Amino acid sequence: EGDRALVGDPQALSRANRRFHRQVHLASHNRFLVQQLDLVHRSMALLATTSLSAPGRPKGTIEEHEAVVRAIEAGDGEAADAALREHISRAFATRLRLDAARDP
Repeated sequence: EGDRALVGDPQALSRANRRFHRQVHLASHNRFLVQQLDLVHRSMALLATTSLSAPGRPKGTIEEHEAVVRAIEAGDGEAADAALREHISRAFATRLRLDAARDP
Protein backbone atom coordinates (compact mmCIF):
# COMPACT_ATOMS: atom_id res chain seq x y z
CA GLU A 1 0.00 0.00 0.00
CA GLY A 2 2.84 2.42 0.73
CA ASP A 3 4.20 1.93 -2.77
CA ARG A 4 0.97 3.29 -4.27
CA ALA A 5 1.90 6.68 -2.83
CA LEU A 6 5.07 6.57 -4.93
CA VAL A 7 3.35 6.13 -8.31
CA GLY A 8 4.17 9.72 -9.35
CA ASP A 9 7.85 9.37 -8.43
CA PRO A 10 9.56 6.80 -10.68
CA GLN A 11 12.90 7.01 -8.87
CA ALA A 12 11.38 6.46 -5.42
CA LEU A 13 9.22 3.65 -6.78
CA SER A 14 12.32 2.14 -8.37
CA ARG A 15 14.04 2.07 -4.97
CA ALA A 16 10.94 0.47 -3.41
CA ASN A 17 10.89 -2.02 -6.29
CA ARG A 18 14.48 -3.04 -5.57
CA ARG A 19 13.63 -3.49 -1.87
CA PHE A 20 10.63 -5.64 -2.76
CA HIS A 21 12.67 -7.91 -5.01
CA ARG A 22 15.47 -8.17 -2.47
CA GLN A 23 13.02 -9.18 0.28
CA VAL A 24 11.46 -11.87 -1.92
CA HIS A 25 14.89 -13.21 -2.80
CA LEU A 26 16.15 -13.12 0.78
CA ALA A 27 13.02 -14.92 1.92
CA SER A 28 13.86 -17.70 -0.53
CA HIS A 29 17.02 -18.50 1.47
CA ASN A 30 18.73 -19.13 -1.87
CA ARG A 31 22.22 -17.62 -1.85
CA PHE A 32 22.66 -18.06 -5.61
CA LEU A 33 19.41 -16.20 -6.30
CA VAL A 34 20.44 -13.33 -4.02
CA GLN A 35 23.84 -13.07 -5.73
CA GLN A 36 22.20 -13.04 -9.16
CA LEU A 37 19.79 -10.33 -8.07
CA ASP A 38 22.73 -8.19 -6.92
CA LEU A 39 24.33 -8.57 -10.36
CA VAL A 40 21.11 -7.60 -12.11
CA HIS A 41 20.65 -4.53 -9.92
CA ARG A 42 24.20 -3.40 -10.55
CA SER A 43 23.61 -3.71 -14.28
CA MET A 44 20.29 -1.88 -14.06
CA ALA A 45 21.97 0.97 -12.18
CA LEU A 46 23.92 1.72 -15.35
CA LEU A 47 20.74 2.43 -17.32
CA ALA A 48 19.71 6.05 -17.69
CA THR A 49 16.04 5.47 -16.92
CA THR A 50 13.85 3.02 -15.05
CA SER A 51 11.06 1.08 -16.73
CA LEU A 52 8.89 2.56 -13.99
CA SER A 53 8.97 5.86 -15.87
CA ALA A 54 6.82 4.34 -18.66
CA PRO A 55 3.15 5.38 -18.63
CA GLY A 56 1.04 2.86 -16.73
CA ARG A 57 4.03 0.81 -15.59
CA PRO A 58 4.08 1.98 -11.95
CA LYS A 59 0.50 0.83 -11.32
CA GLY A 60 1.12 -2.42 -13.21
CA THR A 61 4.24 -3.10 -11.17
CA ILE A 62 2.40 -2.66 -7.90
CA GLU A 63 -0.42 -4.96 -9.04
CA GLU A 64 2.14 -7.56 -10.14
CA HIS A 65 3.92 -7.33 -6.77
CA GLU A 66 0.62 -7.79 -4.99
CA ALA A 67 -0.06 -10.96 -7.02
CA VAL A 68 3.34 -12.32 -5.98
CA VAL A 69 2.71 -11.56 -2.32
CA ARG A 70 -0.78 -13.13 -2.41
CA ALA A 71 0.66 -16.32 -3.91
CA ILE A 72 3.45 -16.47 -1.33
CA GLU A 73 1.01 -15.84 1.52
CA ALA A 74 -1.20 -18.65 0.20
CA GLY A 75 1.79 -20.97 0.05
CA ASP A 76 1.18 -21.50 -3.66
CA GLY A 77 4.63 -21.89 -5.19
CA GLU A 78 3.33 -22.42 -8.71
CA ALA A 79 1.24 -19.25 -8.60
CA ALA A 80 4.17 -17.30 -7.12
CA ASP A 81 6.45 -18.59 -9.87
CA ALA A 82 3.91 -17.66 -12.55
CA ALA A 83 3.35 -14.20 -11.04
CA LEU A 84 7.09 -13.51 -10.84
CA ARG A 85 7.65 -14.68 -14.40
CA GLU A 86 4.81 -12.48 -15.64
CA HIS A 87 6.19 -9.51 -13.70
CA ILE A 88 9.70 -9.98 -15.09
CA SER A 89 8.37 -10.42 -18.64
CA ARG A 90 6.31 -7.24 -18.47
CA ALA A 91 9.21 -5.25 -17.02
CA PHE A 92 11.55 -6.58 -19.71
CA ALA A 93 9.10 -5.78 -22.51
CA THR A 94 8.70 -2.27 -21.12
CA ARG A 95 12.46 -1.84 -20.98
CA LEU A 96 12.77 -2.94 -24.62
CA ARG A 97 10.07 -0.46 -25.69
CA LEU A 98 11.77 2.37 -23.78
CA ASP A 99 15.15 1.58 -25.29
CA ALA A 100 13.68 1.31 -28.79
CA ALA A 101 11.93 4.66 -28.43
CA ARG A 102 15.12 6.31 -27.18
CA ASP A 103 17.41 4.89 -29.90
CA PRO A 104 15.56 5.06 -33.24
